Amino acid sequence: MKSIVVTTVFLLFTVISFAQKDKVIFIKEVPIKLKSASRYSFHIGYEAIKDCDIAIDFSGGPNKFWAGKTIPVKKGKGLTHIEVDMKNSPSPGNGYKISLAIRKRGGNWETTTAATSISNIEITKRSEEILDDASFSPLTPNIVSSRETFDFEIKYKASQERKIIVAIHNKGQWMGASKAILVQKGSGTKKIQVKMSPPPEGDKYKFTLYYGSGEGFPDKYIISKEITDIKITKAGKKLETTTTQTAIPQKTITLSDLREQSIPLSINKNSDILTIPGDAPYSFIKIIAMNGSILKESQNTNSIKVSDLPKGGYFAITNKNDSYKFIKF
Repeated sequence: MKSIVVTTVFLLFTVISFAQKDKVIFIKEVPIKLKSASRYSFHIGYEAIKDCDIAIDFSGGPNKFWAGKTIPVKKGKGLTHIEVDMKNSPSPGNGYKISLAIRKRGGNWETTTAATSISNIEITKRSEEILDDASFSPLTPNIVSSRETFDFEIKYKASQERKIIVAIHNKGQWMGASKAILVQKGSGTKKIQVKMSPPPEGDKYKFTLYYGSGEGFPDKYIISKEITDIKITKAGKKLETTTTQTAIPQKTITLSDLREQSIPLSINKNSDILTIPGDAPYSFIKIIAMNGSILKESQNTNSIKVSDLPKGGYFAITNKNDSYKFIKF
């Protein structure tokens, strides 16, 4: 069952990520409580635009512990398994941090192009049930257009009433944060918004999740997780999605919106036709390239020919303001 879950998450990551920037994630969630051991295993999903290194650093705790491992990977998308051997097993206690990064081949932390980390991990003497945790969706984009509202999907598990906050920083400077969102005992997914003035372009933004409760939150928390080296671009190129033939209200969609909000569709590599879900014919279906250009259009139908498209990723939009993404193999 665990292997099925790992594969499913990786497939989602593969379908939705079109290579524009390096990305790295833990495919299998890292527990926030780990039994002290001499070796730890991690399942990693990555997308690299060049040959590079993937590095894991395991540090902190009461004795300023450190262990790590770096492996080379080829450009492209992949799934890898990394085992980190400990010279000495970490001592029980709080304050450990696990960092995962893509770096320039042969480089150090200064050459990081994508990273994620988990702070305040607890090392225990024996295995313990995880009663509290929270994580960003593995599909959280690492390229986002500048905007006033940033949307996040957070998965959580709570032993009692807890709070979640998401903050955005740029090169160490606080830019904005969500309200403290309450979650009740149990598990689920929470949608959280960060509203702020549209930030300037840059590629060193950081998304930080704080999970906890009680006095001192969020400065004092149960767990904190980060996604770093986020790229913020200027407001996306606008695409017209309506015609005068339809009564659907006019809506403006940016490329960033398409990347983040489009529903993934699976298309058979031998199929000549892409069929859009729905009972009634659409006034139009348009195929959009990754750069925003409109490649082709069909009218009064539920499908569109794709056999003449080169291999790669595409968007499909309809007059009903629906948007989809697919890969032509």
